[in-house]
Amino acid sequence: MTGTAANGQDHLLRERRGAAEWLVLNRPERRNALTVELVCDLADAVAQAGADPEVRVLVITGVAPVFCAGGDLAALSVVAEQGARAVTDTIYGQFQRLVRLMRDVPVPVIAAVNGAALGAGLDLALACDLRYVSREASFASSWINVGLVPGMGGAHLLTRAVGSTRASEMVITGRVVPAEEALAWGLVNEVLEAGRLGERVCEVTDGLAKLSRPALSSSKASLRRALSSEFDHELAVLGAVQGGLLTGQDFRDATARFRRKS
Repeated sequence: MTGTAANGQDHLLRERRGAAEWLVLNRPERRNALTVELVCDLADAVAQAGADPEVRVLVITGVAPVFCAGGDLAALSVVAEQGARAVTDTIYGQFQRLVRLMRDVPVPVIAAVNGAALGAGLDLALACDLRYVSREASFASSWINVGLVPGMGGAHLLTRAVGSTRASEMVITGRVVPAEEALAWGLVNEVLEAGRLGERVCEVTDGLAKLSRPALSSSKASLRRALSSEFDHELAVLGAVQGGLLTGQDFRDATARFRRKS
């Protein structure tokens, strides 16, 4: 099953490779930016794959050369025009549903990051259990550049991954972190040559497929319990905060600049 973008192309590709379900963001003309519709379809695909006993692992990636450039500002601004309540209920009802499903799905979720992971793209990668990346990958919590906060829980997850000092630098300044530095920080598991990334992820998924599914599920659940209650509270707060920011003047100005560049 795939979803369809406004241009008539499938914006989400699904491919079964052995026991792994690959979910591929397919909006290269928009640098795989996330719309509400794409996020909804991605969340549905995660839920469906997690309920399939034949699926032992999920992989999320994007059509090269970008993993995900964040939220689609033009699409989000249309929803923002409906007011803060619409933003909270419509946009973050879907975006946060996605990260909760990725947390709760009973199989490991791997991010195969083959390029820039910015804003919501970084949050998406952080919501995965493992992150394998190419040398061309880069990471930035770029929400601050458009007057927003990491609405998918990225600040919380980033702090858990790299510590408060480095997370503060990324979230407050929006600094871009290249792949090798991300590895040194503990943000990613492994850095590979671009041509080797897919092969390496397949090696990992093949190894996971040989392990006990109940044991993998229980191990993941144990790891996720450490942050579940705090994370749910953080997402609830962000839903309200982001609703106000997305309907504010700073975001409107950022969207206008983006449209002029397009």
